[in-house]
Amino acid sequence: MQAKDYQSAERDYQAYLDRKPEENAVRVQLAQSQLAQGKAREASGNLYVALDVEPLNDKIIDEYARSLYEAGDKDALTAFVNRAASERQRVVDYIRVAKYMQAIGHPDEARQALLTAAKLDDGKSFPVQMALADFYKTFGNREQYVRRLRMAYFLNPDSPELTKTVREAGEVPGPTFALAPEEMSVPTIS
Repeated sequence: MQAKDYQSAERDYQAYLDRKPEENAVRVQLAQSQLAQGKAREASGNLYVALDVEPLNDKIIDEYARSLYEAGDKDALTAFVNRAASERQRVVDYIRVAKYMQAIGHPDEARQALLTAAKLDDGKSFPVQMALADFYKTFGNREQYVRRLRMAYFLNPDSPELTKTVREAGEVPGPTFALAPEEMSVPTIS
């Protein structure tokens, strides 16, 4: 769909739904065309209905959260992403919480969501460690930023992008730079 076609797409999707309201995929496409036009409130209404039909669909969950954010409905967004995370207890849900809490100016909640995500995956997820590193960098906490870079390096020492990031942080990548994530259960010899 080209950018100039969003209005006609919205009309076509709406006409289709008027005839077949049960077509959830079309409802999501309608909402996406509305979002593309800046009609976040209308989109959130359609996505709410779509989510009622498919409550576990991550694509719809993401789009609904985005629509609430773009509509400026911080309270509904906060309640929605937190409820989804607490009900499902998945890393992706807590990453979503962190993304939106940071975007609406709640860094403490964002940090807590990222730490929860790291605990849920037992510290084994490179993207979570990088999200934590980026979070700390954004807020100027160099010590925690480098610490989380070290944990990410432990998980993926062969990443050229991470190696570049480590060097840009003024650190030297290598075996001694790596640090096991604190959330990871590492067996110890007694």
